[in-house]
This record gives sequence, structure tokens and C-alpha cells, in this order.
Amino acid sequence: MCPRQQVGLRKAHTGTQQRGRERRHLLLEAAYELLCERDIEEITFRDIAARAGVPEGSAYHFYANRYDLFAALAKELSERFVAAHQRRVPARLRRSWRDLAAYMVEVGARIYAENPPARQLLIGGKTPPEVKNADRINDRVVGDVMHRVFAHYFDVPDSDEMRAAFYYFIEITDLLFTLSVIEHGEITSTMLAEAKRAGIGYLANYLADLDPD
Repeated sequence: MCPRQQVGLRKAHTGTQQRGRERRHLLLEAAYELLCERDIEEITFRDIAARAGVPEGSAYHFYANRYDLFAALAKELSERFVAAHQRRVPARLRRSWRDLAAYMVEVGARIYAENPPARQLLIGGKTPPEVKNADRINDRVVGDVMHRVFAHYFDVPDSDEMRAAFYYFIEITDLLFTLSVIEHGEITSTMLAEAKRAGIGYLANYLADLDPD
């Protein structure tokens, strides 16, 4: 079960639509809590509404179904990755672009380890297609953040091709994470190393010129 403080979703604001925002927040929070306790396939929209204390009929005003709600939760959780990648990187972890790439993979693995709902929704192997498609949009946002971080420390090209490369970097490493979670229930140290190897190997097609002679 997840520690209560790990939910970390956006809190409701005041204003004319305060009640609606509060209910959206309650539904997202309830989905997070249930994903800490149960397999994603066992959770129904009714379960989420009941946990949130929101009438099921009213819940449909905010989300069309559980997949729509899970997609919204995935977006909230992706903001954890954005925030983590925007933090200052210690100098010893950015001596080369390869060091920085390895560090980025470790950051992602750590967030997944700390958030069972993120593992279930994003790399659990049972992610509904509707949620996975929404998550790929989120990954592009995270990829853009990674591009900016790399460009801050290294002479990385500012191009759509380069931004796409960081998106593919995320998809490649997440694939290895997914295999690890499916086979072992967690991201093992061996699969973390494999994810680093695969991601760095891919980025080398674009960043090899940054390697020292």
C-alpha cells in the first residue's frame, strides 16, 4: 500500500467551479489509492467513485470511464518525471552525456520504485491501450524536458529530430522496465543496467560527436 503522502496530486482550487475541481481531485486520489492496493484489471469505475465518496452518476460528468480517469492520472504522474528531470544534476553525474543519460534512467527507475500506481499504469504490462496512448503524449513532454536539460550541459542540437530522439530514448528504456516488471514484479538492478545500455546505445547515434576524442 502506498504511503499517503506519495499521492502528490494537484489540490483543488477555490473559485466558482471549486466543487467540480474537488471531485476531480477526489476521483484521481481514489484511483491512485486503489492502484496501490489492487491490480488495475480489478478496479472498476464504481470502485473509484465509491472510494472517492462521489456518486457514480456524478463521476461520469468528469470522466467518461475508468480508462479516461486512468489517462488523467497518468498525466498527473508524468509530472513527477518532469519535476525530477528539471532538478539540478550533480556535477559528477554530468561529466559526459553518457553519465547524464545513465542518471536520467536511474531517476525514472527511482520514481517507478516509489510509486506502485505509476508502475501499474505506465510499465505494468496490463496498461489499457487508451491509457498507453495518452501516456505516449506525456512522454513527449518529458522528452522535451530531457532535451532541454542535455542542451543546458552539452552542445546538443536544437531540432525536432533531436527532441524526438529523447522521446524514443524514454520509450526504449520504459520497454526494458516493462519487461522487468512483468517478469520480476519490479525493476531489477540487472534490467536497470540493460535499460541504460539500450538507451545510451540509441542516443549514441545522435550524440557520439560529443564524446571526447
